[in-house]
Amino acid sequence: MASAASVPELIAQLAEFQLRLSSLDPAEITREDLDQLADLLAGVEQELRARERSPRTLSVPTTLGTLFSLARADLAAALSGELTAREQLARVVELAVRHVPGTQHAGIAQLQPPNKIETVAATSMVADACDQAQHESGAGPTVQLSQAHQTMRIDDLRAEPRWPAFAARALEAGVRSMLVCELPATRGTRAALSLYSARRRGFTAAAELVAPAFASRASIALAHASEVSNLHQAIASRQVIGEAVGILMERHRLTAEHAFERLVIASQHRHIKLRELAGRVTETGEEPDTVGM
Repeated sequence: MASAASVPELIAQLAEFQLRLSSLDPAEITREDLDQLADLLAGVEQELRARERSPRTLSVPTTLGTLFSLARADLAAALSGELTAREQLARVVELAVRHVPGTQHAGIAQLQPPNKIETVAATSMVADACDQAQHESGAGPTVQLSQAHQTMRIDDLRAEPRWPAFAARALEAGVRSMLVCELPATRGTRAALSLYSARRRGFTAAAELVAPAFASRASIALAHASEVSNLHQAIASRQVIGEAVGILMERHRLTAEHAFERLVIASQHRHIKLRELAGRVTETGEEPDTVGM
């Protein structure tokens, strides 16, 4: 019979899980990828539960067993279509508060160049306030995370010299420590999952190990939200262009092909995006080659 894994061995397995999870591209993740990660977590969970039943291993936090069960179940449901992308993001931050040790507030924010911070999901006004503080000061863990590309644990904002303006605002909002985890990159989008605590040293190494599982789940939902948004924009563009083509066909007795070609040529010559040009034609009745004159 194989001997039970030691605590260092379990930590090594979790580190392997974290590495594999962070290396996946959410836009290309498959059910097989999720099943493999779920199996890995199941093995770690089984070891932890065995240790919990042994009186000689009371030093292993019982919370970890629950954490890994949750992460495994959440990964298994990652491709579920029951919730919208925004609902999935809201669910991720709610689960983080409920199950990641030390977390009292959680938020997911996107970073837009140069240092614009946009909150996409939050469990409270505290998370919103911290994102706003980083946006206005142009500095903070989310901004730095996009350059460092690693999970950041801030044990005490009162002793944090890197972002004095942000730290002062966060402390005012009731935040003393943070755990910030970068979401795996999704087609150039930069985003982070931020966990907040009112306590000094509110987060442990266990929380730091598990947070990437929630960040990866959020990344999948964020990628889906981006795809839905792009699809809506594409549909709207086609509708506007189609209306402009119809106007030119009726006005000049053109075929659909010739009307569309006229729009394209005018767009190129006037250096105006095709959708914007079509919108002007439908809204004002201008001719494509006179728009912007």
